[in-house]
Amino acid sequence: MYDVLPDTLANAQRGICPTCGAPMKLAESGREARCDFCGGGSQLKFSLRAIEPDAAALARPAIKGATRWIEKQAKYEDCTCPGCGATFQANAGQSIQTCKYCGAQSKLETRLVPITTDDVPEPAERTRADFQNESRDRIDYPWDIETEQLFWRVLNEPDVTHRRRLAINFRSWSYINHTAAHFLPWLLKEIEAGDEPTALASSDVIGKLLCEGDPTLWPGVIQACRAVVFDASARACVLHELGLGKGVCVKTLIDTAAFAAAHGANDYACNALWAVNTLIERNFDEHPVIAQIVLYRMFYVTGPVLGWALYTMRNGYLRGRYPIEYLVRAIEELSVERPQLVEHLLDCIYVGGEGDGEFNKRLDFVRKAQSWGARAAGFEMLYHPPEDPALMVEAIALIDADLDDEHAGTAAEGALYRLITTGKRTGPAIDALVKKRGESLSYRVKREYIRYNPETPLLDTSVKYYWQSDAKREFDPEMQAQLDAWRELIRDSVDKYRKNVEEMRMLLRESDKLDVPVFLREEPATIPLSAKYVEAEQKVANDEKKQVDQTNEMQRLQEEYQKAMEQLSQKMMANMEDAAVMQQVTAEMQRLSSALQENMQKLFGN
Repeated sequence: MYDVLPDTLANAQRGICPTCGAPMKLAESGREARCDFCGGGSQLKFSLRAIEPDAAALARPAIKGATRWIEKQAKYEDCTCPGCGATFQANAGQSIQTCKYCGAQSKLETRLVPITTDDVPEPAERTRADFQNESRDRIDYPWDIETEQLFWRVLNEPDVTHRRRLAINFRSWSYINHTAAHFLPWLLKEIEAGDEPTALASSDVIGKLLCEGDPTLWPGVIQACRAVVFDASARACVLHELGLGKGVCVKTLIDTAAFAAAHGANDYACNALWAVNTLIERNFDEHPVIAQIVLYRMFYVTGPVLGWALYTMRNGYLRGRYPIEYLVRAIEELSVERPQLVEHLLDCIYVGGEGDGEFNKRLDFVRKAQSWGARAAGFEMLYHPPEDPALMVEAIALIDADLDDEHAGTAAEGALYRLITTGKRTGPAIDALVKKRGESLSYRVKREYIRYNPETPLLDTSVKYYWQSDAKREFDPEMQAQLDAWRELIRDSVDKYRKNVEEMRMLLRESDKLDVPVFLREEPATIPLSAKYVEAEQKVANDEKKQVDQTNEMQRLQEEYQKAMEQLSQKMMANMEDAAVMQQVTAEMQRLSSALQENMQKLFGN
């Protein structure tokens, strides 16, 4: 066992996002981090892992610039001893901790865990009255009523054919929203335990949520799916829906495949990897990040999952889709942790021609390498001889130093062969190497050198050299067997899944002919009206009452005014000859008119 962590993470001070698997930058301080790729939040936590009794002594990697994987954010942390269960403060600056109670030694690990929300309440039955209230903005409710009702109906419908018809509704984008993402854990429970055709139709909501275009939906959907996919008997339709998403789903699918393969569920594992292939084909713009995720998984995956990873990196869409620096660093680490993989990854190196500047940059991988894997990777990138004689001399010296190395020798010999065959002439540096090594050089190197220098005294030119195809790189037999196993398993898994899906779709087509309502009841409303709406309605009622009262009061004042005016008019007609009375009545009429006007102004607030 080695205490070695990927230099690709160590140098960059990054961790792996627990939601999507992409490398993420940690905060300079504090314990929270957010992934730039998927937006998922994480917290830095510490845990203790018991040391294996027969483990080798832990040693730091002999890699230039290697530091701890992630920066410790606190000096001391409360940890639980795996030996006696006691809680004690662990020094975050030390990798090995000793429990002060029982003396058991443990290794301190740092891990990123997702920030989760509280358990989601079960969807409740809603009525059409609730739907009407929501459409008219009468309730203060965060979730879409019709979507919640559909979830409730699928979960509680006793008739299996009706349940299938209800699940078919998820093909409509009107049900693809935050409400669906919120209640998804309950639907996944039905998908895993319920009728298989219903599960197939219901799972459509997962792919649509991931394709909807709202990145804020992705972390919740992925986390909900992670609660069910790590089960060897789980439904594969969930995996294929995840395969319709973006690169943020890759980690979950690969981890699921690794879990299934470890538990002997090869069909399920192959369906998860098939879903990853679908995702890769759909997201060309994310190939660099996806390639990094696959690279990091190669440190620990095994069996058909490892075979898939090797095949994908060498022969699939991911070949050459990542910055070469990441691949070289991964190869350097793997040459320490899993050296049997290096030859396969060397076959993944894909770079074009180079000028002197690029040649020097590639040679730098060899100069700074701390393991044979990085040196071999650097040699694989050397094609055309540089114009600078000094640079050529240095390159040949580095090649010479590794020609006899049991691990890097093949790559070094390949670099020498290409520098000879792609140049116009061999040059002094190569001549000096041939003079030094003579007949110990490989068959093809001697053949090509003599072809450029037919009269050379450095080699036996009397020997007839015949053209031979370049030998293919020999891979570790165990790794090749795993790759072959993946190819065989995926064929059988694809055929089986497609046959099963077609059978389920035939049953769903029968159910699709039914007319099954989403709402069972018209009323009463199950969600109280919002305080804002009640207040607004009360205000409207008060305004209407006020208007009625004003109208009634106005009518009363006008009636009193009319009655008084009629009386005064009669008095005026009876005393037309009496000037004093006429003057008195006229003044009274004017006073009543002024009083009516004043009362009207008070009544209407003018």
